[in-house]
Amino acid sequence: MSKRIRYLISSLLAAIGFYFFLSLPYESHYYGLLVGVVLVIFCFWFGLGIVFDKSIYIRLMSIVMPVAFFIGFALFATLLPQNFLLTFFYSLFFGLISYAMFLVENVFLVAIGFRTPPLYRAAYTVGLILLLLSSFFLFDSLFSFKFNYWLNMIIVFVISIVIFLYIFFSVTIELPDDGKDKNVWYYIFVPSLLMAEMALVLSFWPVGIFKGSIYLVMIVYVLSSLLHAELRERLFKKTWRVLVWIGVAIILGIVLTGNSIV
Repeated sequence: MSKRIRYLISSLLAAIGFYFFLSLPYESHYYGLLVGVVLVIFCFWFGLGIVFDKSIYIRLMSIVMPVAFFIGFALFATLLPQNFLLTFFYSLFFGLISYAMFLVENVFLVAIGFRTPPLYRAAYTVGLILLLLSSFFLFDSLFSFKFNYWLNMIIVFVISIVIFLYIFFSVTIELPDDGKDKNVWYYIFVPSLLMAEMALVLSFWPVGIFKGSIYLVMIVYVLSSLLHAELRERLFKKTWRVLVWIGVAIILGIVLTGNSIV
């Protein structure tokens, strides 16, 4: 069976599972979420052909993005209007994104054995976009629960650890020694702590759920860009100046839209 066929079958199976998740009664959604996570993990390990292959670390990294997307989009979709056509559309969207993730993860797995693999840069860019999309769904769902500020801070910190660990993994694939000479926890905990602090601020600042989630995603983008440039030793003055200005624009946006309730 070719890779593309496995990807298609696995994406279809994941989409069907997502459809049944949305069809569950509301009180059963959390049980369905757990079953769905297991299904997504199996689908991606089967599709990528690494059920009994590769190290535990690589297998875990290969499911970070699909699991994050499933949890975030599943919780987000339950807040949207539901009927047969809409549920079918949500499931189709999930299946298409899953197939795109298969293509990205396949390039990353191939890249582990080669220093300059073809399509790596394109796969990294697409992967970052999908990761930012997954992050938005996770943050939006989190703020929708209206948790206390300290719980928002802790959950965002945990989510950010996973996000930046995956970014570290995807960037260091291209490095000669796979980033073994880098202090991995420095590149993970520092940005995660900054994300937690921003979640704390946004828990008090009246920017609204949607805009608050967008601001956190933008901060993830800025921090991931800094991390990417630093790991590849290309953090030039021009690079960090552009990212600093983007960060300033984000802060101004938070301040100027502070009265929003959307």
